Amino acid sequence: MCDETSNCLTRVMDDQCAMQVTCVQDVMQKIQASLNHIPSTHRHYIANALLNMAVSRMMREERAMQTSTILMRLGDYAATGRATPPANHAIDLPATHS
Repeated sequence: MCDETSNCLTRVMDDQCAMQVTCVQDVMQKIQASLNHIPSTHRHYIANALLNMAVSRMMREERAMQTSTILMRLGDYAATGRATPPANHAIDLPATHS
């Protein structure tokens, strides 16, 4: 559930931001749980659709250059071989340096 007592990311600016991060984490957990009910042969379609939606939204919100920078840094992080960031700390992609 999305509330102020939920475990949320450690790097937040204020209570409102913390609440937003907690809500996003709640949605991400629901998406992950929903994927468990989809046959494994179809999961890559869902992952691709979610990625397309995310990138399209980023392009609208952040514009092309910032989106490009964030995606490059995400690619750099993926190249390290780490599957996911720790649950209590997000990767700060806009601030990450190659």
